[in-house]
Formats: sequence, structure tokens, C-alpha cells
Amino acid sequence: MKLKNVAITRTAKPKTDEEIALEKEQEAKLAAEKAQEEKLKEEAAAEAKAAAAKLAAELALIKKETPATVATPARRLNLRPEDGILPRQMLLRIWRAHNKEKHQSVVNLCTGPRPGESKTPADPRAVFGINRANDGGRGGRGNRESDRRGNNKGGMKEQGLKPSAGAYQITGATTREEELERNVNALLNKICPDNLKTIVDRLATIELNKADELELVIRNIFSKALNAPHYCETYADMVFALKSRYPEFPAGVDGEKPVTFTRVLLNTCQNEFENLPTTFEPSQEETATYPKDDLFLMMKCRKEKMLANMKFIGNLFLRQLLAVKVIGQVVHDLVGIREAGGLPEEHMIECVLALLDAIGYTLDGTTHGKMLMLQFAHRLTDLKSSKTPDNQLKYCKRIQYQIQDLLDLRGKGWHKKLFKEQAKTKDEIRKEAVKDARAKDTNHFTTAVAGVRPAYIDDLKPTKQPNKKAEGTTKLEWTQVWVKRCFHYYADEKNGQGLQDDWLKPGPTAQQSKQGVEWLSEIGFSDVQKEDLAAQAVVELLTRQVITWNILVEAVGPTVETLEDRKIDEPQADVFFHSLLARLLMAATRDFPFNAIFFKRLPPKGDSDFSWSLLVGALRTVKRKGGQEAYRKALDAPELISTLARSKACDPSNVKRLLQDEIH
Repeated sequence: MKLKNVAITRTAKPKTDEEIALEKEQEAKLAAEKAQEEKLKEEAAAEAKAAAAKLAAELALIKKETPATVATPARRLNLRPEDGILPRQMLLRIWRAHNKEKHQSVVNLCTGPRPGESKTPADPRAVFGINRANDGGRGGRGNRESDRRGNNKGGMKEQGLKPSAGAYQITGATTREEELERNVNALLNKICPDNLKTIVDRLATIELNKADELELVIRNIFSKALNAPHYCETYADMVFALKSRYPEFPAGVDGEKPVTFTRVLLNTCQNEFENLPTTFEPSQEETATYPKDDLFLMMKCRKEKMLANMKFIGNLFLRQLLAVKVIGQVVHDLVGIREAGGLPEEHMIECVLALLDAIGYTLDGTTHGKMLMLQFAHRLTDLKSSKTPDNQLKYCKRIQYQIQDLLDLRGKGWHKKLFKEQAKTKDEIRKEAVKDARAKDTNHFTTAVAGVRPAYIDDLKPTKQPNKKAEGTTKLEWTQVWVKRCFHYYADEKNGQGLQDDWLKPGPTAQQSKQGVEWLSEIGFSDVQKEDLAAQAVVELLTRQVITWNILVEAVGPTVETLEDRKIDEPQADVFFHSLLARLLMAATRDFPFNAIFFKRLPPKGDSDFSWSLLVGALRTVKRKGGQEAYRKALDAPELISTLARSKACDPSNVKRLLQDEIH
């Protein structure tokens, strides 16, 4: 108890006056030292500020007094390019100079082997596939490339995806047939309308030693044509060009005809046609083997190949590689009247429709073909309305509509809309784009004649040249083929005198000349790509007095009167009238005045102002082709203003004001 009281007494003992005074003295001393330090800092800052101001003043004075010619101190050399990219040669030189040195930051770094590699490679750099002894001064790039090719000399094994046991491997051709097939397919894979001539020439250079090789080439061409229906016309042109480029081979049996390109081609077509399936319903085995989607795709591809075969056969007929009787036999085999009284399957009717759509115009243009076409039309009409024993229509609506579409197409002269363009050359595409830009039509489709024979086939027909003994007794026939030939020659050469001479060679009568102008006009009305050329040819014949104004009006008038109805199916049919009238107005001179008789066959006013649109379109064409001066000259043509006023039902004084609103 006494010790505890003593401790309590010591803790609670107050400080003496001396201790308090000592503490205050120490605090005052520390405060004085701190104030002295602050003062010293302020003095040092003031001195530094004064020194900096003095130095700045001296530098300013020196700069002011230094003349401009005094050289400035040399700047430090900077080797860094402006774009920040060092040249490869400089990097190589730096590497060669320091290739044995190591930076301190990477001295202790090391690499380990990858899975599958040796744990102790002879050279640590081999882990990266680098062998500097054999890199040829390329920094290891050569060996990295060789590693990718599987030729690693640095000791690294190629690591990556391993091919499976059944993977495809590129190997060389082991037989002559395999080599030939590869060469042919390599050329066919590059074909298009632009390089057709080049591909044909290269195919013709392939040496064939026997008939089997010729059959192999034709079989590959035929297969390609069926797998690419869009290029059927191109492949048909190729076949036509190759028919005389390959040699003949003796037949395997004595007494038979030699094996030629054309004969093998026809045999291939016949075999494909004879192998046409009897039905397009999948078999039970196929239904059980393939999924539903795969089965649908398989049937679709099979049907497209069948229709492509018919289209290709039609194009061979257009190129005179198949006779008319062959077409008749094909159609009869497909939809002919059968002995058992049964009706053909739907896919057979589709084949006939595809074939007739491809050759209709040409087949209808010959006497024998027209008779066959009448028979085909009657048979298709009967099939459309045929019924089953329970008095139900045999065929679905789709087949009925397809039959009716073909019959309507024939009734319209085989003019149809093209919603899917055929393969064209780049020049043809450019010309068509120019025509569309001129027409300024908002429609997204063009029209063409279904089943027309290529023009070059008609040009290749041999013409009988009169010999000197019989000269004067032989006379050329006036036919549509001759008129088309005259037009094609003029389109290529733009020679008006040549057109006149060719036109007059057969000695056409006035009626024949009228018929010839009708044929030329039909080319212009039906083919928007040739409308301006056809108009030029007609005007050329008129200005050279080969034909008269009456012949022109009688030939063009009937079509112009019904042009409004025709424009429903062929929206660009009026473009030829625009070009024809425009060129007639621009060609008018004192010696060749414009004849207002041309306006007599314009359609009546009616409710659509169609005549007004025809005339305005022609004036717009005049302004586009000849400029403002030609446009003003055209307005002075006889009876043009009055004809415009009648077609618009307005006062003649208001015509020019109305034209200003429509012609820009």
C-alpha cells in the first residue's frame, strides 16, 4: 500500500517553474530558427530571380547586338527519318555490326523448346528456325521461308495441323486422259464472252491422237455447258468455232463414217436426251439416304441441268448444227401423242417450253418450221386443258401459265422482256449502258426477240457468186436475210454508198423496198441497242433517194399507229421513233426538205397525249445530238408546230412555251 501511494504521488507531481521556463525557451529558439530558414529561402529565391532576370537581359542584349550573318551553333545530328521508319539496309548494317553483343536487359533471358522439339538444340537460335550461317545475309528470312515450305535446315520440325488420312493431295497426271481433261477444264473455267476467241484458239492447239480423246474433250465441254446455263450461248459459239478445228479419226468398224467433231457432239446430245429421267420424284432409297434439304437441292440441280440441256440443244439448232427434223423428233418424243393414251409428265412439258423459247423466232421463220410450230402450239393447247378421268385438270397452274406464256409470246412475234440478262461482252454492256442513259427510262428490264439466230451465222452462209459467163443472168433474191446483211455491213462500216449499192444489187421493186424498210424498222423497234443504227440506215436510204417518203410512211406508219399498245410490252419501243424523226429533222436541207407527210400516221390524240410525247421525245433527241442550233432549226420544219398543237389540243402560239417546260 505504501508503494502504490508513492507511485501515485510521483505521477501527479506538477512541473516546476524552471522546467516550464526551459520548455518555453526551447520553443522560442525553434521558432526563431524556423523564421531564419524562411528568411534565407526568401533571400535565395530573390537572388535567383534577380540572376535569371539579369541573364535574360544579357541574352536579349547579345541577341540584339549579334549580326544576322553570325553562324548559330551546330545542332545535334539527328538520324531519325521524318516518317519514323528506318531503312532496311541501315538496320542490316547495325545488326551486322552488333550481332554478337547483347543488351543488359536481355542477358539473363533464355528460351525453352516447344512441345515435340529437342530439349537441347544444337543452337538456341534454331528454336526460332534461324540459321544465320545459311541465311544469305537476309536476317534468317530465307530459312523461315524454307520452314514454311517444309524444308527446315535449322533443325526445327514443322508444327501445325496434320492432314487426315483421306485428305486430298495434289499429284501430277498419271495418264494421258487425265492430263487432257485437266488442260481442257483449266481453259473452260476461264471462259467468258470477251475471251471466247482466245479460249477457242488454245483449245484448238491441244493435240488429239485418237477418237477417244476427241470424245473426252466434247464430253467436258458439254458438261460445262449444262452446269452453267448462263453461258449456254457462249459454249454454243465455242462449239461452232471448234467444229472445223479438230481432225477426223477413222471409225472403229469398217464401213462406218469417220469420227468427226460434229458427229461426236450430236451423239453426246442424243445420249443426254435419252437419259432424261422419267420422273423427278425422289426414289425411296434417296429419301432414306439424304436429309430433306439436301434432297430438295439435289432435285433442283437435276432439273436445272435438264432445262440447260434443252437450251443448249436449241442454241445448237440456231447455229445450224442440228436440223429442223431433229427438233421435231425431240418435241414429239417429249409431248407427242402416246400409244397408250397417257399424258406426258410435267417436266417433259417444261423441257419443250424451254426448247421452243430458245428457238421460237427462227423456227417460225421457215416454212417447215412454221408447220411444226403450229402442231406444237395445238398440242400444248390441248395439254393445258387436259383432264384426268375424275374430271380434274391434269397439270398444275404453274404448267398451265407457262404454256399460255409461250403461246402469248408467239402471238407477240416472240418479243419478250428480259429480267435475267444473258452473258455479254464488256463492249455490249457499255453500248447498252449508253442506250439506257439516252433513253432515260426508269424500267429495270430490256426486251429481246426469243430464239433469234445469231447474225454471224447468216453472214457465214455461202452466196453464189455469178461467174463471168453467166453474168447478167444470175440475180440475187430479195430476202430478209439480205436486208439484215446490208444493215450489218452498214453498222460496221458506216458507208452510205456501200449501203446503197448493196440495197440495189437484187433490184428491188417499190413493194420490196417497202418490205425492206419494214424489216429495218422492226430491228429498231425491237432492239434498243440497234435503234439508232437502224434510224441512220433508213435516213441514209431516204437522202440518197433509194426509197421515197411514201415508201417510208407506208412501211413505218402501221407500227407507229399501234405503238402505244406495243409500248405496254416493250417500254422502249418508242425510242426508235425518237431517233428516226430526230435524224429526219436534222438531215433536212434545201435540197432535201422535210416532208410533213410523215406526221399523217401519228396516232390520234385520245386521252394519253401519246403523239405529243413522241414528238417531244424526238425534239429532245435532236437537242441532245445536235445542240441548241439544231433544235431551233427543227422547230422550223413544215407543220411541226401545228402537229404539236393538235396533239396537245392547245393554241400554236403556246407550243414553244410548253416545249420549254418539257425540254431542258
